Amino acid sequence: MKKLVINKQEVAVKIKNNEVAKVYSTGTYWILFHKGIIKLNFNEIIEEKYHSLFLENEQLAVMVNYTEVLHNEVLIVYKNKQFHQSYVNRNVMLWKNSVQLTTKKFDLDSTEEIKDLDKREIEILRKVSAVRTISVSPYFEGLLFKDNQFNTILKAGDYLFYNNETKISAVTYDLRPQTIEILGQEILTKDKVQLRINFMVQYQIVDLLKAYQSDKDFVKMIYQAIQLGLREYISNVTFDDLMSDKNSVTDYIIKKFEIQFETIGLKLKDAGMKDIILPGEIREIMNRVLIAEKTAQANSITRREETASTRSLLNTAKLMEENEILWKLKEMEYIEKIADKVGEISISGGSNVLNELKTMFTKQ
Repeated sequence: MKKLVINKQEVAVKIKNNEVAKVYSTGTYWILFHKGIIKLNFNEIIEEKYHSLFLENEQLAVMVNYTEVLHNEVLIVYKNKQFHQSYVNRNVMLWKNSVQLTTKKFDLDSTEEIKDLDKREIEILRKVSAVRTISVSPYFEGLLFKDNQFNTILKAGDYLFYNNETKISAVTYDLRPQTIEILGQEILTKDKVQLRINFMVQYQIVDLLKAYQSDKDFVKMIYQAIQLGLREYISNVTFDDLMSDKNSVTDYIIKKFEIQFETIGLKLKDAGMKDIILPGEIREIMNRVLIAEKTAQANSITRREETASTRSLLNTAKLMEENEILWKLKEMEYIEKIADKVGEISISGGSNVLNELKTMFTKQ
């Protein structure tokens, strides 16, 4: 004989010939044959191998809760209010008398955004890949699609959805001003001069849905529209007119496309010519013209300075002619300059030289 003690939160079951032969509730028992008796705790999950046996026994069937976890469902088991185990496509059996185990079932068929779950539940569902996240970065907006059909516009943030057969995706766009560079456009002017143009356009999305509906790849559409606008304008002006007023191209592009962009949810913020690259022959001609212009300007400045210098000398001569003292001062100034350059002076010629110097430094 062996003693079998069943505590308050326990039950014992004797299994014989793959059937439940007897159930032992709380108490003390003396058993002759102990083989086949299993002791179970009400606060533990019942193993799957016992499910059918317990359900077939009338006494045990009323003591358990049997939960079927169907397709697109997740069952979470909590022990003492803490996550214990999750079940996907597996049935679960718990004791009704359990004081520690509780369950919560999640239906994943919904395609709506998840808003009624707390952070702990979301993290648990993440572990079993039951939720998916759609993220929209700051300064962006997103277009949400369900089974390739537009659903709504998403602002910046994270959005949670159940992971099921419905295809959920988002296309995001930056709402800050964007720049498109249109480079290397070879265009003939009206007078058949071939130019290579580099142009810049800055735009901003103001109505994302309207822009997307007008053209899925609206960036490419902008590029092509500006490209054609450049060709349309430049092909109708001469090379000289274009070079004399480069801003006319920018004014034309803004005026032509500003309203057109607004109708498709875009704002044309700025545009401008970055470079005009000339063919080699034209560049050489322009360089020669520039050299000739600058040479002419230099000659003109030189002549103007020479004229001013001559006029100054003439005025000085008139003053000296009218004033003898001024004449003497000018002579003395030049003698001083000459003397600064002389290391020593040898005088020959007798008194004549001295008389001449004396004459220079005395009044007449």
